[in-house]
Amino acid sequence: MGDCTTVPTVANNDSSKGVPAQRLAFGRRLRALRTRAGLTQTAAAAAAEMDRSFYAEVEAAIHSVSVDRIPALARALGVEPYELFQDAPAGLAGDR
Repeated sequence: MGDCTTVPTVANNDSSKGVPAQRLAFGRRLRALRTRAGLTQTAAAAAAEMDRSFYAEVEAAIHSVSVDRIPALARALGVEPYELFQDAPAGLAGDR
């Protein structure tokens, strides 16, 4: 068994080299949900009561976000908190 404290990283290109895979996936998901909602980074950050530059850095996987901010991010993007991590199961997403 491997060390349970080891975090998988993405090292396939210069911009994501050494970035934890979960952080990269979360940033991509956040960007996709924001785009789907038709929001700019500025609007999404304001709705989540976050600084725009910090929000942009979360999307870019430069920074991670605290679990305390998940509900505000979800509300800002019009999704349930779990949808920040995965697609909604069929029948739960409803018509958005």
